[in-house]
Amino acid sequence: MTETFKRRAPSQWGEGGALKEEILAAAARLLAESGREEALSLRAVAREVGIAAPSVYLHFKDRSDLVATVTRRAYEKLVAELRDARDGRTPHTPHAPHLSRAPHTPRAALRAMAHRYCTFALENPRRFRLMFGVERIVGPREDSPRHPVWLVLGAWEEALAALDADRSGQVGTGQDALLLWSALHGIVTIAMALPYEVDRRGLIQRADDLLDRVVAG
Repeated sequence: MTETFKRRAPSQWGEGGALKEEILAAAARLLAESGREEALSLRAVAREVGIAAPSVYLHFKDRSDLVATVTRRAYEKLVAELRDARDGRTPHTPHAPHLSRAPHTPRAALRAMAHRYCTFALENPRRFRLMFGVERIVGPREDSPRHPVWLVLGAWEEALAALDADRSGQVGTGQDALLLWSALHGIVTIAMALPYEVDRRGLIQRADDLLDRVVAG
């Protein structure tokens, strides 16, 4: 059977940015579906968008460039949401109405961030998988730019630094931020791996229990 190719309408002058966004969205979908960076081809991305493969090269120099851009976008989105939660800009949701109240203390801000991390994963499972579940092509460490995963760690470090200042140095920032995030990520990942619907309120409660242990007293 011959595969049907649905060609995208040609971009008009000044619409290159829109095409670039479509390419990024297509690449993100294909990566999340396959779970393997190696399985992604620029030809497949072009076919998903409805353009000729060479058109992808007008926006990205190669597959590595495309994947790096997709990955960075995903992490930047998560970091923006964590900072919004920290600053009280997280929107009201029926599953977590308390998130709509602006945090007034560093501890409340940290708790809001933890809550948002949980709901981000549940509301964006494909994006979460894209960030943390895709099998990557491993290159030489010395040739690799700083991975955007550390942007997320930076957000946790900022939150713990504020708590540290508020509590006169009772909480660390560097290693403690990594341990806190690792534990929270583990709680979320286990919940999402189970073969039934996640209990959102239960997940939020486990996040609260974790924070109570980390910042006890």
